Amino acid sequence: MSGWLTRWRLALRMARRDARRHRGRTALVLLMVGLPVLAVVGADTLLRTWQISPAEALPATLGAADARIEGVARSPIEADPLTGEPLVFEPDEEAAPWSAAEVRGLLPDGAEVVERTVGRVAYRAGAGYADVPAYADDLDRPIRDGAVEVVEGRVPSTTDEVAVSGAVAERAGVAVGQPLRVTPEDVPLTVVGIVAPGAGARDDFVVVAPGSADLLRSRSTEFYASVPGGLDWPAVRELNAAGLAVVSRAVVADPPAEPEYRSDGGTSGPNTAEVAVLALIVAGILLEVVLLAGPAFAVGLRRQRRDLALLAAVGGSPADLQRTVLASGVVLGGGAAVGGALLGIGLAWLALPLVAERADVRFGPFDVAPLDVLAVVATGLLAGLAASAVPATQAARTDVVPALAGRRGQVRTSWRLPVVGLVGIAAGAVLTVLGAQGGEFGVAAGAVLLVAGTVVATPWLVGLLAPLARWLPAAGLIAVRDATRNRTRTASAVAAVLATVAAVTTMAIGSQSDSTQARRDYVPQAPMGAAVVTVFQAGEEAWTAVEGIVAEQLPGHPIGRIWSVAYLEAEPRSLSPVRAGCTGGPGECHWFPEDVAWLRPTFGGEVVVADAGTVAAAVPAPWREEVAAALRAERAVVFGSGAVDAAGEVTLLGSTWNGSSDEVLGRAALPATEISISSGAELQVPSLVVVPPALADRLPVPVTTTALVIGGPDAPVGPAAEERLAEAVRAVSAQASVYVERGWTDGLAVARLLLFVVGGVLVLVATLTATGLALADSRPDLATLAAIGAAPRTRRFIAMGSAAVIGVGGALLGLLVGAGPGIAVAHPLTSNDYGAGARAVIDVPWLLLGGVAVAVPLLAVAVTGLVVRSRLPMVRRVDA
Repeated sequence: MSGWLTRWRLALRMARRDARRHRGRTALVLLMVGLPVLAVVGADTLLRTWQISPAEALPATLGAADARIEGVARSPIEADPLTGEPLVFEPDEEAAPWSAAEVRGLLPDGAEVVERTVGRVAYRAGAGYADVPAYADDLDRPIRDGAVEVVEGRVPSTTDEVAVSGAVAERAGVAVGQPLRVTPEDVPLTVVGIVAPGAGARDDFVVVAPGSADLLRSRSTEFYASVPGGLDWPAVRELNAAGLAVVSRAVVADPPAEPEYRSDGGTSGPNTAEVAVLALIVAGILLEVVLLAGPAFAVGLRRQRRDLALLAAVGGSPADLQRTVLASGVVLGGGAAVGGALLGIGLAWLALPLVAERADVRFGPFDVAPLDVLAVVATGLLAGLAASAVPATQAARTDVVPALAGRRGQVRTSWRLPVVGLVGIAAGAVLTVLGAQGGEFGVAAGAVLLVAGTVVATPWLVGLLAPLARWLPAAGLIAVRDATRNRTRTASAVAAVLATVAAVTTMAIGSQSDSTQARRDYVPQAPMGAAVVTVFQAGEEAWTAVEGIVAEQLPGHPIGRIWSVAYLEAEPRSLSPVRAGCTGGPGECHWFPEDVAWLRPTFGGEVVVADAGTVAAAVPAPWREEVAAALRAERAVVFGSGAVDAAGEVTLLGSTWNGSSDEVLGRAALPATEISISSGAELQVPSLVVVPPALADRLPVPVTTTALVIGGPDAPVGPAAEERLAEAVRAVSAQASVYVERGWTDGLAVARLLLFVVGGVLVLVATLTATGLALADSRPDLATLAAIGAAPRTRRFIAMGSAAVIGVGGALLGLLVGAGPGIAVAHPLTSNDYGAGARAVIDVPWLLLGGVAVAVPLLAVAVTGLVVRSRLPMVRRVDA
């Protein structure tokens, strides 16, 4: 053991000395290994800080109480002991709500119970009202200490006082001592405090005194209990059996084993597929780091050949030579990993205030996960060792005499490598094809095998370039032959570019296809640019008031009404078209155009009442004039055949559900115009049937206003106008909502842009780095060329040729390897079992792929030609 330690100590000392002597190469490896470690540790630290554990959330959840209790049902329930979330329960809407006295009666003697009412409230802001969570809470009670942080002032104690969060104070423009008007009745409350939430809570809420609970709507009650000795798990289970969900401080501190509380057979552990995908991502990052750092170690081996040969000449064994190179991987990989981890933690600490300021919830205490950091550091160390593994193996085979004479010898590729690589490629292709039939995980595994197989076969593929060199100019011939002679260095760089472009290609094709499918299946809720205002269960007087507010807020914008059958829980009524000539009930005679692939209504429902101006922009352009003319002529419009009879009428059937069957309320035959739709069409229309307002009184069931449509393509509603309108209409009802149709937006566009940037940077860095290392490694050859009369520009062309071999060659291979998995993953991503979605979508983002696989490598070639020095000082031909 002592001899083994002595040998490793000597190897590490030599590696440290070599790192100091070749600072440029050392800095390069430190960046290659340290930057990923820095990014991962920094992101992990921010994520851990953002994620609030149940224990960290206890101040916001409980205050100073021992337990929070919620009445969920009057029958036994199953609830998560850490969060109190009900898992299994049977709600009974007719059961009476729990009272504080009932809850206290189930607790041990000496328990204290305080109520808190939870709901929502609208407050005056801007042009109208904003809506936020609200709490009627007695924060003066000791049991509620710590529930919120008082930033300024105090908590409310009387019914005319309120405390607001910083976000609410900013939006309402109020400060301590000023009035805040809440509810549509503009009840004035004096702001007595600015409060901040606890960790994990949202920063947009208000707190009123318990006596003002009637100001809240959608109210529910929570009970906070102080219990002598706390509530242990058996006590919590007893309360669960009574229908109460409980979060107990004692249980959060010492949670029960999972089988004790999960009755559904599920597990709370990580999802297997998620773990597998995460493992693939980690493996991909590790592989990329190894491939990027590999050329630096290969060049380092060239620089160490003479030292290694001297070591062998004085009795060093092949294991000693191998250990010397591996020690460089330990020193550089370990140092880079430790430095990257420390910098990552520091940058996360500096970035935390900026990130937390833009978050919706309050972050917890700064949280560094030691195990995570150690795992990442170990991964960085492993990356350094892996990157030095192949050069170390070659070092063990050093031929002393040629190395001391300065000759490099010939490099041959073992026949085993291409065989193993081709087997991996074949297995990956099979998995990819099978994955296209099943799911994304199979495709991901196949893609990894494809990339891994190609990486293993890359030295052999680089060797295939040698016969092509004879057809190139002198500079290209020298560049290709240098690449094939130094395959360890070249193959690693080509493989890094290959892996990057393959990953970008696969993810870009899958992402673009997913976006194209989402755009195909997107259902607009209104004409483009139009705002739709809805108010839950509003009468016509309320709608008239809303229409007046809209006219005031958006002058010059056309306003249209949509009438339809209002939903009534006591009497659920419906209005639907029936097939021509059918006299049965709605189940027997219901009509839907069968000759279309799919037809989706913009305004929802099968029958709506609207005028020509309101629906015009929602009608496909070829039929717009025909539909408008029919509605102006007081004729209903029917999209599709089969509902309009020979007399030119459509029958609408009104019905209600009586609990067991549909009960017919009446029929109405209206003059109608049929819009013929070609077989297999895919259409977006306002509704199946559009009835003009003049015929509304002939319908078998009454219709009421259900929405206002404001503006359209010719008068769009902007974001600022939308916010003003939303605030203003809440003056009529706090349950009013505003939606502006701005069309489909690509939620993955930013991700693809980031993918392009990261992929492009990796390709550029890999190409330029490997080219620089190749030029440093070939300085004696270039000096020889200069000595025999080669022009200065020859070095520049050779450098550009090396960049082309690495960048262009690796990118083209990456395109070929990544295209198959990309197309395969698009199948499960973009297809389902119904409607138009049954057809998979394949969309290749040619511009993005062309940028990463063509433009970036050519940019690397151009940059190389611009920055490389044309002249070199004359040096000895024997390597130093």
